[in-house]
Amino acid sequence: MEQAKESYRRVLQDLLVVVTTLTLLIALWHLAATTFKKPYLPTPAQVLAELYWSLTGGVLVENTLITLRRVVTALLIALVLGLPSGLIASRTAVGRSLLRPIILATYPIPHVTLIPILFWILGVEWSKIAVIAIITYYPIALSTMEWATRAPREYEDLVKSMGGSRLHVIVYVVIPYIIPGLLTGLRIAVSTAYAVVFIAESFVLTGGLGAQIEYNWSRLDYPALYAYVITLSALGVLSYALIWALEKAYMRRLL
Repeated sequence: MEQAKESYRRVLQDLLVVVTTLTLLIALWHLAATTFKKPYLPTPAQVLAELYWSLTGGVLVENTLITLRRVVTALLIALVLGLPSGLIASRTAVGRSLLRPIILATYPIPHVTLIPILFWILGVEWSKIAVIAIITYYPIALSTMEWATRAPREYEDLVKSMGGSRLHVIVYVVIPYIIPGLLTGLRIAVSTAYAVVFIAESFVLTGGLGAQIEYNWSRLDYPALYAYVITLSALGVLSYALIWALEKAYMRRLL
């Protein structure tokens, strides 16, 4: 009971810090906008009005769903590929000698430059999803790979002594152990995904928040520009917070 109360108290404190920080930032933003009176710095009220009209008109919801679909699809692809390849690269001899060096060697490549090539191969929509999936694959694969190498040997030996196979070791020891690291990698991947989706969507304007940001930037419609930037930022923060909460809940369960 005391632990639950302490956890609830910490959540309230964190929420208070967030609300206070946001209030201070909005106040400073309003002060700067009313002081300098530049067209590229609208007031929070102007941006809020634009958010309201975009929301009631359905444009904001439509483009948010387009962006979310691309990000979620890409992250699922990255997770489906990153988890097994990270396990193979760390838990098998062939993976350590072949797959691990390939992952480490290709990680520093600026993969966003692949968009034009992917566009020719996969078409407009899937090229955007593919570049997000490629970039978010690496945090997931690398986290899995590194955590899997540190799985407790005593538990592995225990499973083997009971007649367990390598698959049993992976399922009952390695995967439960790497989940915190996997969620950390997924948090990094989510943050990266929203940055990359802006680049991908602004490359070819076929809907999405990134396309709306690029479109309103070209029209010098600054309130709309800020409205879509805030929406994209909020999606990134909320997604990050959700995975962070799952990670904390899993760690509390272990303790």
